[in-house]
Amino acid sequence: MLIAFAVFVVLLSALVHPWFAVTRTSGERVLVAEGWMHEEGLRETARLFREGGYERLCLTGTVRPFAYYLLKDDSIHFVLKAPASGQVLLGVGGLPGAEWSLWLDGRMVLRGVAEGAVKEHRVNVPAPGFSSGALVFTAPAAPGPEVPVGFVARFTVEGTNVHELVGQVTIHQGDGGRREGQPTYAEQGRDRLVRDGIPYDQITAVPTIDVEGSRTWSSARSFTAYARSAGIDRFDVATLGVHARRSWKMYRKAWGSDAGVGIVALDDPWCRRWSWWTNYYGWYQMTKELVALPAPYLVSGPEGDEAP
Repeated sequence: MLIAFAVFVVLLSALVHPWFAVTRTSGERVLVAEGWMHEEGLRETARLFREGGYERLCLTGTVRPFAYYLLKDDSIHFVLKAPASGQVLLGVGGLPGAEWSLWLDGRMVLRGVAEGAVKEHRVNVPAPGFSSGALVFTAPAAPGPEVPVGFVARFTVEGTNVHELVGQVTIHQGDGGRREGQPTYAEQGRDRLVRDGIPYDQITAVPTIDVEGSRTWSSARSFTAYARSAGIDRFDVATLGVHARRSWKMYRKAWGSDAGVGIVALDDPWCRRWSWWTNYYGWYQMTKELVALPAPYLVSGPEGDEAP
């Protein structure tokens, strides 16, 4: 049994892993990266962009949890696409003594004092509901200028993530500055890449709010629609290691053709060819890709085309 297991692992490492972690570039200077990747993957994306001769970087991503760290006197301001009503749930924590308050359409509906761990708070907002609001954090002091005093873990209305409802999210900083919120992993990934030294004006966030079929497929459809409108006819997709094969198929199917769509498998330090079996993450990634092999054939491409 042990010998059979060892043979199985060797075959997966020697044959299946490199088949999943495929790299075939298109020769174009447009790079598309999946914003959900962990920090190491995004750091590899920044390196690839700088060293690979690319001139334009697009970040895809679906809706992320309403989660933010806030510094002293920071506040989150949001405007909804349409009025919302019902039970509002706010999960918030922070440094003991930090005060917070939730304002909806200029009226304070919740307030409290952080006690460390995240706690949930609820309030019912009757129809016609609210269209905008703000979550404000204040604290008498902070341990340091870049040390968060508060943390928002979740924010929902009738069980729906507020990030799915917003038209705009802005962080008003205590020092008077402002920065964009991160309703999707596209904006979150862009923020991380800017911190890695990629100029903001070279990065385009291409978010996906509605997911149909799978996150990869939905992001591929959003990007290919954007690419056509922006005059992009060739591009490379960068993603983590063994996820490359599936992403490549999904983007080619959404594009409607194999031509012009390249793929780059970024180094995934916890799922490398000869060491992925040494940790849980490696087994999870390999198993997920094996199970998801049929996924590209279960979605419909442009005009119902079959998967390439």
